[in-house]
Amino acid sequence: MGMVQHKSSIFDPLTEEQLAELAALESRPIDFSDIPPSTPEELAELRQHMKEMRKKVMFSIRLQKSTILWWKRHFGAGYTSLISRLIDEAPNNTHWIKECMQPTPGEVFANQRKEREKLALKK
Repeated sequence: MGMVQHKSSIFDPLTEEQLAELAALESRPIDFSDIPPSTPEELAELRQHMKEMRKKVMFSIRLQKSTILWWKRHFGAGYTSLISRLIDEAPNNTHWIKECMQPTPGEVFANQRKEREKLALKK
């Protein structure tokens, strides 16, 4: 297996040139002239939609007991609210989620072992 090469992505730090470009944009006013005004009905519909989106629903996932105990021990009675906030913020932190989706070294080892066992069975 070869060495994994890092490829540039949108999650890489910005260059000095990109930072300067963004700083220049901050001083410019935003042009809203091409956006039609919202009607009172549209605003009411938006408010209703936002109210619906803030409602909480019951959702169940399976976690390891040790994970739950860790959260309880470190954060006490409000641990479920904290987990909920963490999940709510996930769309704003996709780089972290992508890192979490990478297999752990233990998972890589287990997968390699399974592949070797499959190959051994075919012989």
